Amino acid sequence: MKTNTKPLARILTVIAILAGTAISAAAQTYTTFDADPHATFPHRIDSTGRIVGTVLSASQVYGGFVRNADGSIVLINVPAGISTDFVTFAASGQVAGSYTDSTYAQHGFSGPAGGPYTTFDVTGSKSTSVSGANSGGQTVGIWMDSASAWHGFLRSSTGTVTNLNARGAATTTPGAINTSGQIAGIYTDASGVQHGFLRSSTGTYTTFNFPTGSSGAFVSMNDAGQIAGSYRTTDAVYHGFLRDTNGTFTSFTLPGTQTLVNDINQGGSIVGQFGPYRKPHHGFLRRPDGTTVTLDHPGATLTTSGDCINQSGTIAGHYQISTTNTVDHGFIVTGVH
Repeated sequence: MKTNTKPLARILTVIAILAGTAISAAAQTYTTFDADPHATFPHRIDSTGRIVGTVLSASQVYGGFVRNADGSIVLINVPAGISTDFVTFAASGQVAGSYTDSTYAQHGFSGPAGGPYTTFDVTGSKSTSVSGANSGGQTVGIWMDSASAWHGFLRSSTGTVTNLNARGAATTTPGAINTSGQIAGIYTDASGVQHGFLRSSTGTYTTFNFPTGSSGAFVSMNDAGQIAGSYRTTDAVYHGFLRDTNGTFTSFTLPGTQTLVNDINQGGSIVGQFGPYRKPHHGFLRRPDGTTVTLDHPGATLTTSGDCINQSGTIAGHYQISTTNTVDHGFIVTGVH
C-alpha cells in the first residue's frame, strides 16, 4: 500500500516552526575556506562577499585576514605587534582593529588590508582595544586609564578621540557603530549591574535593561539601529535578544541551554549558535518574523557557528569536525531562507 506522507511532512514542519527552529534547508550551499590551516574565525562579511576575521597560527598566535570575493586571502599582521586580536571593516578599502605588543598592552590600528597601518592609543591609556568601525572611518572601543578603570571611546576618521561614558556608569563598553554614527554597547553601574545603551550621533544616550539578575553581552547593530546580542541569566544560561528601533526588547532561546548571537544584518536577520552547555553546537539564522533555520556544515559533527551575515543573506562562520579534529575552518553558506 502506498502511504501518503504529505500530511505528516506538513505536521513536522508546523512543529518545527512552533518550536522556533526550522529544519535545515536542502538548498543550503557551503563553501569551505582556511585563511590559516590551524584556525579561521570570520568576523564580518560585506555586501560584496568580502570577509574579515582572525586566524590562529601553529604557534598559537592570532593574526587577521581579509578574504576577497574571488577567494584570495590577504593576511593582516601589524609589524609592531606580537598578535592581531581583532579586525573589522572600516572606510572603503580599509580595516581597523587591535593588536598586542611585546609588553602585552593592546593598541588600535587602521589602514588598507595589506598595510601600511596607522596605530593609535587613547591619550593616557594603558591599553586601547577596538570593538567596531563604520564605513565613514569612525572607530569605537575601550581603553584603560592609569587606575585600571575601563572607558569607552569614539575615534573620528581624522583621529579625534571622544571619551564615552554613559550616565551613572562605572564602565562603558561600546560594541558597534553604524553608518549614521549610532553607537551601541553595555555599561555597568555603581552596583555592578549591567545595562544596554544606544548613543545617538549627537551624543544622547538611551539606556535599556536586561531581565532582572542578568548580565548582558552586546554583539551587533545594523544601520536601522536594531541591536542584537545575548544576555546571561543567574543560572548561567545565555539567551538571545533583539532590541528594535521602537525600544521593544524581545528575548529568544533555541533548543539546548545556550543561545549566542553574533550578528544582525540590515534586514533584521540574526545569526549565531546554539546548543547544550557542552558541545555539539549548531548555527542558526533567525528571520525577522522570529522563525529560525538551523545551520550544520556537512562536514561538522562538533560545532557550526553562524558568525556574520550580509545584506543579501550570505552567511560566514566557522566549524569543527569532531572531538578528535578540532581545527576551526571557515565557511560561507548561501541559500538559507
